[in-house]
Amino acid sequence: MDRRDFLTLSGLAASGARVDRSLIGTAAGRTRPSPRSSLVGLTALALLAGYAATLRGMAAQYWNDEDMGHGFAVPIVVAWIIWRERDRWRALPSEPSAWGFALLALGAATQAAAAVGAGLFAGSLAFLISVAGAVVCLGGFRLLRAWAFPFLLALFMLPKLAIVYNQATLPLQLLASRLAASILTVSGVGVIREGNILDVGGHRVAVAEACNGIRYLLPLGFTAVVFAYLSDPKPWMRLAVLAAAIPIAIFANAVRVAAAAWAPALDSGTLHQVAGWMIFTVSLAALVPLRGFFNLIYARYHA
Repeated sequence: MDRRDFLTLSGLAASGARVDRSLIGTAAGRTRPSPRSSLVGLTALALLAGYAATLRGMAAQYWNDEDMGHGFAVPIVVAWIIWRERDRWRALPSEPSAWGFALLALGAATQAAAAVGAGLFAGSLAFLISVAGAVVCLGGFRLLRAWAFPFLLALFMLPKLAIVYNQATLPLQLLASRLAASILTVSGVGVIREGNILDVGGHRVAVAEACNGIRYLLPLGFTAVVFAYLSDPKPWMRLAVLAAAIPIAIFANAVRVAAAAWAPALDSGTLHQVAGWMIFTVSLAALVPLRGFFNLIYARYHA
């Protein structure tokens, strides 16, 4: 090998080394997390740690209270909606605001009130307020507005407010018994109603607290809002379908009570559960033609 060949090979080797170092540097730059991503991750961990007791309490209520079983699905759906709309909110300019610290302070104060006796509802609300504060601190009010619908949907995560639940339970029980008695009477079935007790041919059914309709109302309302979001771009449709879900849930619960009074086999056990799920499925299906009806009215007055 002469001197020129040696110099040529040395140049190629040096060039290859520079390319390799460049590639290694590029790959390292791609894998190294940005300071903003690290800050977002640390903030999320701080919120989870600070509200760990509250989140455990929420999960326990979702697990033990059948009225709140839908709570497990809410954060999953909220996270999916945020990911689904990522192109829209990623295009927004990042405008961190110090006002977020005011929301964080409000969340901390609400959490302190929950710790001294305000209850799980207050602690859960404090968690959402603190998340909103973190969003404003890191991304600004534009990002918070872009996430307005997921935040509103997250309200379905909140546990039942005891004072409201206790005040609404008895009126809902009496309403369910009256509607069920009316359904049976219209169907030609003889029924005697005494408060929240129905008597059909000697078979007596008491409309208990668990049959007040909230077990249908909360999950049906949540599903109705998600259905409207997926099927129609108009924001007002979500409110319209949610409003329609309220009487549907109340009537569906009355049908369930009437069925249990008419057929003793449906009063409890597996058949009682199966009948409940079937009626709930029919209630969900009723939302589809209602959405079409609302669109028909909208088109008529906005033609």
